[in-house]
Amino acid sequence: MQFSFKSSRAILFKIAFFLALTSLSACASQQPSYAYITNQLDDNLSIINTETQQVINTINIGYRPVGIALSETGNRAFISNSEGHDIAILDTQSMKILTHVEVSDGPVGIATNNDGSLVYVADWYQHKIDVIDSAQAKIIATIIVGNSPAGLIIDDKNNRLYVANRDDNNVMIIDTESQQILHTIPVGTSPFGLALSPDGNTLYSVNVRSSDVSVINTKQAKVTSTINVGSWPYCATVSPDGKHLYVTNQDDSTISIIDTINPSIISTIDVGDSPEGIAVTADGKYIYVSNWGDGTVSVINTDNYQVENLIETGQGSRAFGQFISHAQ
Repeated sequence: MQFSFKSSRAILFKIAFFLALTSLSACASQQPSYAYITNQLDDNLSIINTETQQVINTINIGYRPVGIALSETGNRAFISNSEGHDIAILDTQSMKILTHVEVSDGPVGIATNNDGSLVYVADWYQHKIDVIDSAQAKIIATIIVGNSPAGLIIDDKNNRLYVANRDDNNVMIIDTESQQILHTIPVGTSPFGLALSPDGNTLYSVNVRSSDVSVINTKQAKVTSTINVGSWPYCATVSPDGKHLYVTNQDDSTISIIDTINPSIISTIDVGDSPEGIAVTADGKYIYVSNWGDGTVSVINTDNYQVENLIETGQGSRAFGQFISHAQ
């Protein structure tokens, strides 16, 4: 069978038109990445567009918000209101609060699985983890852990929940399917924030009172090394390529840049007053640091490790947890 030039041109035009529509549709559905900053003393949430590095919205979220967790695929943000004794569920597309889920006395650390269907809340005073079904907006299980649980990390791929028990100086590994404690690992003094490598093989425990970071092999469930950092470290995050660990040091108002291949500090950067939460953009180009003391967010360019911008947010900016969404 032979095609005429006219019919071939028509076919090519249809293909080109289809591709153009596909391209336009993809562009239209692309959502930028946002940083969600809990401002504990203002009782609100600042939302930063990470492309423009500007606050685009401020939402009243509850009484004394602290922790933040974001679903990767479910368009949900979960915020722990420490003195409101509840969890706010935010629709990240409409930027509207869907509901509040009542929990017990001291919700602080919070984490969610990839699709946001399950939310794990650390209760500072009751020494437990509440498991919330986000669709039903209710607690469906409770896991008893150590004293004063703080930081939480979920590894969906390996069905693991990691819990930092501050007053017991240990980290627990919990099977998320059986909800059983698999290991309890001694770390430094007063572990608070946790960070996990992209491959899930290395967990970092940020130990406030001993001013160091415990490096944990998750397969062997043991500490393999300890890295001294600045004074009163609080939180940490790992670069997307797994080569660097970024740690906030509250009392020094700095962050430590750590080489994870040969565990050691390679740089120390001055940021705002009393930095707490820290996260990195999906492309690894920018580090966002929430500064409790002056109500700002420092934006650091990872090409030269220079502070590129200082964004005003609100009083008591904490952003304890994974607070930067991925563009969708």
